[in-house]
Amino acid sequence: MSIIKKYFWFFLAALTLLLRAFFQSFPNWTEQIYSRGIFQGVRYAIDYLLGWLPFPLVYILFGVLLWKLVAGVRYLVFKKTIPIRQRLLTTGRNLLAFLCGVIVLFHWMWGYNYSRISIEQHLSLPEITLTEADLKTALDEQTSLVLALRTQIQADSSRAIAVEFPTTQLEDAVRQDVERALQRLLYPTPGKPRGRQPFWDGFLLRFGAAGIYNPFTGECNIDRGLYFLTKPYNLAHEFCHGYGFGDEGTCNFLAYLALEKSEQPLLRYSAELDFWRELAGTYRRLQPDTYAAFRATLPAGFIADLDNIYKKMDKYPEFFAAFRYEVYDQYLKAQGIAEGMENYGKVIPLVLAYKRGEK
Repeated sequence: MSIIKKYFWFFLAALTLLLRAFFQSFPNWTEQIYSRGIFQGVRYAIDYLLGWLPFPLVYILFGVLLWKLVAGVRYLVFKKTIPIRQRLLTTGRNLLAFLCGVIVLFHWMWGYNYSRISIEQHLSLPEITLTEADLKTALDEQTSLVLALRTQIQADSSRAIAVEFPTTQLEDAVRQDVERALQRLLYPTPGKPRGRQPFWDGFLLRFGAAGIYNPFTGECNIDRGLYFLTKPYNLAHEFCHGYGFGDEGTCNFLAYLALEKSEQPLLRYSAELDFWRELAGTYRRLQPDTYAAFRATLPAGFIADLDNIYKKMDKYPEFFAAFRYEVYDQYLKAQGIAEGMENYGKVIPLVLAYKRGEK
């Protein structure tokens, strides 16, 4: 076996990481060469070769990984004709080669998008500094907006919204809204990413995720156990990842822009409600007593919507929350997102800056 063949994935992983360092230094090149170039082909290839399958591709991925694991264990444990030292060395090299392959595929199939031009630069959004007064004003305005929208769905403000958006139509409706929003912002929308709800209720929530974009399958996944009012916004967020955005705050922002202009009131409510929760959560941390008094003035039906969301989340407590937070925080920082997990909250200044620009 030649050296190149034996260490192919090691060489390729090294080149891939060198290229990542280059892309992180030159976002304009990333945008043109990868995000608006190579990734477009990847998106089309996945969606039109495999997107028609009636089941999530992650089932196949898990099957392949299980098969590789069993094959590796069989070789290590039962291949008695080969000395144990050689088996251990071969298994270790194969494992490292597998990890290198994961690094290569992750970056080329999607990961380089972390280094593209920021949404702030693309839209020329001004940097804004939010005071507590600004935050309270934004919360009051958002409260009026979300309550008015709620009455379009259900006139009775004394009980939780009972009308659900048809599950069979959710994927297409949300994807179309995301496509329209990205096209308005002059971003390409190649292919047709699939929005899936794999496995069982709580599968992702137990690991601290309402949804996840899988770069190895190209699919946008959300948890089956999410409360129905939160599913549209979370799915829109994952579709934004699917169209080539890595930054979590950017995907929250784009998901909001997509659904706030939806023709479906329930989808609009999902986005406006989530943004209200972002504003309210931030204000509550700064002024807990003032927020408690404010919350007591809200209609019973709106409070019921919020309580139902939290009750559904509480059914699936997270495994190893602190460990998961730290791991993902370091992952985001490794991808060039300096603020780590705090990046999720970037949606507030992004939305407010965008709205000021519109005014």
